[in-house]
Amino acid sequence: MRRFFFRLGVLGFLLLPFALSGCAGLWTNAREVEDLLVIQTMGLDDDPAGIRLTLASAAGLHADGRPLRMEGRGPSVTTAIERVRSLANEEDLFCAHISHVLIGEATARRGLDRELDYICRSPDLRISVPLYVLRGGEAGEAVLNTGDERFGICDALDAVDGDLKRRGDGRVFSAAEVSQELARQGSALICAVALLPSASQETPQEGSPQGAAETMAREGAPSEPLMTVSAVGYGVLKDGRLCAFIDRDKAVAVGLLRNESGPCELVVTDRAGSRVTIALERGETALRPLRDGDGQLTGLELELKAEAALSETGAAGEADAGELTALAEAALSERAAAVLQLSKQLQADFLGLGPRVERADPAAYRAQPPFDELLAELPIRLTVSVRLVRSSDLEDARP
Repeated sequence: MRRFFFRLGVLGFLLLPFALSGCAGLWTNAREVEDLLVIQTMGLDDDPAGIRLTLASAAGLHADGRPLRMEGRGPSVTTAIERVRSLANEEDLFCAHISHVLIGEATARRGLDRELDYICRSPDLRISVPLYVLRGGEAGEAVLNTGDERFGICDALDAVDGDLKRRGDGRVFSAAEVSQELARQGSALICAVALLPSASQETPQEGSPQGAAETMAREGAPSEPLMTVSAVGYGVLKDGRLCAFIDRDKAVAVGLLRNESGPCELVVTDRAGSRVTIALERGETALRPLRDGDGQLTGLELELKAEAALSETGAAGEADAGELTALAEAALSERAAAVLQLSKQLQADFLGLGPRVERADPAAYRAQPPFDELLAELPIRLTVSVRLVRSSDLEDARP
């Protein structure tokens, strides 16, 4: 018996290097990372067959460096992916690193229950994957047509995410956040993007033979412009369905009302007709529920406070600090009032006011009707105050 265990131990020791060799070991279904095509963007659209699926890799991951774009259809997302795999020739698709899911507008208006259910249950996708809705088009159009051989939809959405993180007038929500807000308050926001011509259009040098030839080619048969995607605000989801959009100029008010605002710019016009750029550096909104003697909710008081700095003035700019403060307060009041009015009109608490009312008095909140039913007729008093913390006034620097 001891000889048997000794031989078994020796055999295990001899097999140890193979077991530790990773993908090239004894497991025949494993693959080397270098042999995988990593998919980073998924597009989802409704289709007569059930669903239209589009997939894209980032630039540099394909054998020749160009982003690879693929398309498949099927009665379900899982079936569509398997059909894409079967038509991918020698490519071994790897979907566990998908970092963007783009959904077409028509599909979002039908409802996102199927898409969210797949993302939350799929072993290949992270529930924290960011979601986008393509305003005015199908996701497949953007996945297949964005960019060229040097960059594609993955790079464009990475740029959108980075731009929104630097600014305070937008945000990308994950599938987990959207699902959580829909379950908790019946409504949620989703980042909206649009397919637009890229600013990175190649311009041949004047006078060069190549430039002349390309100019003639453009005049004879105009080529398609390079396309990209850009953030255009938010989509509003109610009961899982897209029901409205919030333009990007009003998205700054969304961040302030949700207490998620970051630095962003606000452009106003002074009394001389010059355009003045004011940088909002930080801001937040305090909420106070108003109740009667019986504890019934009778209204809300919202106090929005922001700090700003003068960033840029026109050649004829003559506004003083008081006027700039008033202009900024008026601009923010208009945007915030428009967002609140949309929330009341849709009876959709996408600003998360209900949970804040609940935290103020949980017992009274549970005794009242659902907050979204009260929202349409609930009086909301909004006050906005802006403090100019830095003007960089050149007049102060003159002797």
